[in-house]
Amino acid sequence: MSARRDGADDGGRETDSELMLQVRGGDLRALGLLFIRHQAKVHAWCFRLTNEKHTADDLVQDTFLRILRYRHAFSGDAAFSTWLYRIARNVCLDHLAILRRRSDVQEQLHGRAAAENDQAAVQEDGRLAILDAALMRLPIEKREVLVLSRYHDLRYEDIAQVCNCSVGAVKVRVHRAIRHLRKLYNELECQDHEMRASERTDS
Repeated sequence: MSARRDGADDGGRETDSELMLQVRGGDLRALGLLFIRHQAKVHAWCFRLTNEKHTADDLVQDTFLRILRYRHAFSGDAAFSTWLYRIARNVCLDHLAILRRRSDVQEQLHGRAAAENDQAAVQEDGRLAILDAALMRLPIEKREVLVLSRYHDLRYEDIAQVCNCSVGAVKVRVHRAIRHLRKLYNELECQDHEMRASERTDS
């Protein structure tokens, strides 16, 4: 693996794996550099799974705290980015599991998020807003593989390591997720058109 692919800085000095091995030895400076390099990607990942910016902020912090806590589990055999996404995924799933245990809060938040996204689609009059609304309606196991493959450009082999499943399972999940997303998108787009038609009739 080249230094560039493994996240070396422009000076080509230290790769992500090299920095993580330094973290394993207790070097917090190295952890700070990894945070600078990757916090934006981790935040985008957490936001796509939770649809809440402030929650994503907290989950980023939790992810890097967990990296520090489990630093001795990093061997350097796999890419640091794969290990990082696996930890971030576990942090997000733990967060969602807590919500599910709180008197159906998960369903309440999902319904509220979907409604907010639907409203955003109407207000912004953009396909991207409708796509975001459809994405948030996907079950978490379908949403995460789409986010990793389409938004973060991870290979199926890397996604399989992150999600702890086979490459074949990832391919099936992505295929089913795309079909489900297309169905949801079409439904929301029809609702959007019907609402606009109704508003024009009322006016």
